[in-house]
Amino acid sequence: MRFPTTGQAVALLAAAAALGLVAWAPGPATEAQAIALPQQLDLAVPATRRCPYCGWIESKREILPSSADPRAPGTYEYTVRMADGSSSVFLEALPTSWRLRERLIVIGGARPLD
Repeated sequence: MRFPTTGQAVALLAAAAALGLVAWAPGPATEAQAIALPQQLDLAVPATRRCPYCGWIESKREILPSSADPRAPGTYEYTVRMADGSSSVFLEALPTSWRLRERLIVIGGARPLD
């Protein structure tokens, strides 16, 4: 008795998986199963924001220490653009791994720019 090679076994398994996917896929929907769509959309309802505290890093800037103590660590200033278009600025003493356009949630402490 001869056993199949690895390539033949892989091809056989791939064919069986493809056949299983075809058998599992749903068929076309009948008219009775189709979802009825509204004839007219109600645009008078205001859209709600998903997250009023969500934003993204718009800019990152290193603020160098004063010339009085050149060994002092620098500070990093981040500007966050919120979903409603407002901006907030906050300072971090240590460098972080945040990248530009990275999404975040502001949890207290940030004030909008004037």
